Amino acid sequence: MEINPAEYGSRSQSSQPAATPSIEAPLSSVSSMSTLWPVLGMGNSRDTLFGRPHATHPLNNHQLTPRVYEVWQELGSTQTRFCCCGRCVTGPKIDLWYNLCAWFFILIPSGLYFAFCSQKLWNICFWLPILTGVVLVATITFLLLTSCTDPGILPRRRLRMMLPGLDEEVSNVLEMPEDLRDCASDGLTPPNLPDLRQGQGYKWCSTCQVVRPPRTSHCDDCGNCVLTFDHHCPFVNNCIGQRNYVYFSAFLISTLCLGFSVAVGTGISLSGYEPDHPQESVTRNPLLVVFLLLIGVPTAVFLLGVIALLMFHIFLLCTGKTTKEVLTGRRVLQGRSMFERPPSFIHARARVDTPLDS
Repeated sequence: MEINPAEYGSRSQSSQPAATPSIEAPLSSVSSMSTLWPVLGMGNSRDTLFGRPHATHPLNNHQLTPRVYEVWQELGSTQTRFCCCGRCVTGPKIDLWYNLCAWFFILIPSGLYFAFCSQKLWNICFWLPILTGVVLVATITFLLLTSCTDPGILPRRRLRMMLPGLDEEVSNVLEMPEDLRDCASDGLTPPNLPDLRQGQGYKWCSTCQVVRPPRTSHCDDCGNCVLTFDHHCPFVNNCIGQRNYVYFSAFLISTLCLGFSVAVGTGISLSGYEPDHPQESVTRNPLLVVFLLLIGVPTAVFLLGVIALLMFHIFLLCTGKTTKEVLTGRRVLQGRSMFERPPSFIHARARVDTPLDS
């Protein structure tokens, strides 16, 4: 069969444009969110997403759009860390040794208590080791809840721009005044807040580029604005704010009960009391005495510190103040209580953007 070169060339040229629209047609329907990239300083092209190569061929939307926790380093603080696929949020790595210290003083004395004291205490009163075990589980649970719960992070402007409806949600839940809502959504230049709003406690955060509501402060350790900020606790590796203050208070109470239970059990063991053999003394075994002292002395020191901290927070609850307000001497009359727990605004598992219209 003979092939006409002219005819073959005309066919190849006429077929080329027909294949192009099938690939470029979906790409022409770019989401309206693409207009935000130049505003956020990320260039005019969507070929890259936060410095990473971005697919330019039509795929499933879930393959193109990352979740918030995956790009938090670009949209939020670089010191905040996520785990369990964004379900847990905690503080910076610099708190690691303080956090390990807290776990040490909880687990080591409790472990030695159950290893050397529980059997004898079971013969005296079996409720003592059972209650100690229950309190230990409660202490660990509240410590994890305090460490891995969003303390009340106020989303930065970049995150609000990438999640449609987030800025309106924050303004509605926090009941932001109408004259401040435009300031909170603009963020390009520091606004001049009215003197009335400044007196009520509203402030502009130049780092997060948002208007902070009353009693909200920027934590330098975590790099976030936290609602009703109390303090940053390195021992729990997180900020203590409006959303985890209840867990922190419960952690202090359970830790106090645990320390008291371990101290009482250790004291009974050191006394040498035996219901069947009251004349025998545990002090006849020097090695066991050393182990019991390793339990009692650290527990007593840790217990004194927890008592002092718990009494201080009871004082804060009675006066309606936060730790920062006491230390700085400045108190804002308006604002939310520590026990009003709003929803989390960071939406760590939400998709950042829809690059392609469906």
